[in-house]
Amino acid sequence: MKFDKRSLLIGSAAILFIAAVTAAALTGWGFWSDRQAEQNRAGAVDAAQRTVEALFSYDYNTVDHELPRAAENLTSDYRDSYKQVTEQQAIPAAKEQKLTVRTTVQATGVIETSRTHATVLVFSNQLFKRADAAEETLSGSRLQVELAKEDGRWLVSNITPV
Repeated sequence: MKFDKRSLLIGSAAILFIAAVTAAALTGWGFWSDRQAEQNRAGAVDAAQRTVEALFSYDYNTVDHELPRAAENLTSDYRDSYKQVTEQQAIPAAKEQKLTVRTTVQATGVIETSRTHATVLVFSNQLFKRADAAEETLSGSRLQVELAKEDGRWLVSNITPV
């Protein structure tokens, strides 16, 4: 079998074209994948911060409405246990002690992310104020927040003090 120069040139051009298209596709996929990962990290951090501040901030006058509303950002399993704890312990204690708590997230760091799960370390401060006391108490905490992506939303699935 004999190849002429023209056939060889056309074959080489076809191979180079296929290689260029493959390289462009892989580069585009890598860029898209990196962008998705960054969006997941940013979304998970935002959800962790908003949820921690909502879950751990309340006023004894409105605690009945604040804490259940904050539970909307939790997965169904975690929501059930959270509601049980708030109804049996947190709400009665807040009313009895006339306690107002303001939680602010000071810093966050992503420990791990995937398309559907994330783990975020949250550093927060809590300011406690009793209605019958003049001074406020400041307390810091570190929380490991587990999140799951459900229907395009990041929801908290667990919070562990560390």
